[in-house]
Amino acid sequence: MKDPRSIPVARGDELEVTVDALGDGPDGIAHVGGYVVLVPGVLPGERALVRMTSAARKFGRADLLEVVETTPERTPPGCAHFLACGGCHRRHRQYAAQLTDKQARLARAAKFAIGDAAIEVRPTIPAVPPHGHRHKVVLHLRNTRDGGLEGCFHRLRSPELEAVHECPASDPLAWDIANEAIDALRDLPHGAWDPDFAPNDLLRTVLVRTTTAGQAHLVIVARQPLVPDLHRILGRLHRAGATTISVNANAGEFSQLLGPRTTIVSGPQRIEERIGDVRYLVSPTAFFQTSPQGAAHLVRLAGEWLAPGKDDVVADLYCGGGLLTLPLARRARSAFGVERNRDSVQDATAAASANGITNAHFRSDDVEAWLSGCRSGRTPRPALVAMDPPRDGLAPGVVRELAALRPRRIAYVSCDPETLQRDLRELHAAGFAARSITGVDMFPMTSHVESVALLEAAR
Repeated sequence: MKDPRSIPVARGDELEVTVDALGDGPDGIAHVGGYVVLVPGVLPGERALVRMTSAARKFGRADLLEVVETTPERTPPGCAHFLACGGCHRRHRQYAAQLTDKQARLARAAKFAIGDAAIEVRPTIPAVPPHGHRHKVVLHLRNTRDGGLEGCFHRLRSPELEAVHECPASDPLAWDIANEAIDALRDLPHGAWDPDFAPNDLLRTVLVRTTTAGQAHLVIVARQPLVPDLHRILGRLHRAGATTISVNANAGEFSQLLGPRTTIVSGPQRIEERIGDVRYLVSPTAFFQTSPQGAAHLVRLAGEWLAPGKDDVVADLYCGGGLLTLPLARRARSAFGVERNRDSVQDATAAASANGITNAHFRSDDVEAWLSGCRSGRTPRPALVAMDPPRDGLAPGVVRELAALRPRRIAYVSCDPETLQRDLRELHAAGFAARSITGVDMFPMTSHVESVALLEAAR
């Protein structure tokens, strides 16, 4: 009798499979018997001819050779680098189907979190249009055979670089500035650092962030804080659209994007973004949402739910540059933003001053420690809480402090359905009932989904 635990396929096998579902990344999920095979570039319901590239104990991977039977949801990807770079891995699926899938993922997360308790999972808010939305472009530099430079993304599931000449997801201004910067850097006597083939070269990455106001940060990431002869091309870079030009010194590992020190070479310290009637000020390497359109939806959803009145104290945990804090402060008695990143706190403080908002207070601190201070009376207790934690979600201590403080409503912004699921379960156990979840498509053509969960203290 055949061992049921044996692997039914081997590396190099070619076989035809039916795609059952999509994973959280670029892969479709197929089965050979009970064995899972992951294939990029396919859609549920399709039949595909694939070649196995690995066959581990729990699952195997395969390359797509041919789609034998297609689904009506399939559409031309519209990008020359589809599945070569690690970016927009859902470009082959109609956009309406992408939005429905993201709503379904959030619904599954809610059900796994708290069972059959009634949570309204609203339709995912689309990006309009679903391209050109990323106002941050990162192009890694690589030496060409003729001694020049080229801009690259990382390949799918690999640290290796893939030269790119288009990116429909990127804001056109950000894309143009990044490529003009690479072209200008070719005129300087510096190559791209490569730990294996060019360990003594200087340049690493070009990073550009643009705003809807037409301003732009250009950050050149190099192995040292000084790029000799950079002054020769500053005028050209400003004419290309760069408001501020900086150098970030990064002597770290190949996988590390930024180093700890950024020096502004030319231009103002901060650029301005406008969302609604609030002006935000952003430093070169501080965090700010890459989609201003999506950020506006986050602000609206949090504000409508929390609806602070003139007597309310509001806390914005993991506040970044004050995206939620500043508009909430305009309606509240006071608002407190808490964020570990000092650059973001300084941006938020500067933005409050620029907007004439005097009742917003920002602190660089650990969130759990700050909440403990509220409980002990060192800081006013918040009646309303907004929070936008990192991908890892909430630490257990934060949930415990919220349970002790019992704000009447919480708006929780999440960038990962898995950590949202875990945190909703913990918040539910701590006495907060989730009333609704709304997805915001900050990253169209990918499996990533931002969401806002609205909770209130159970009576």
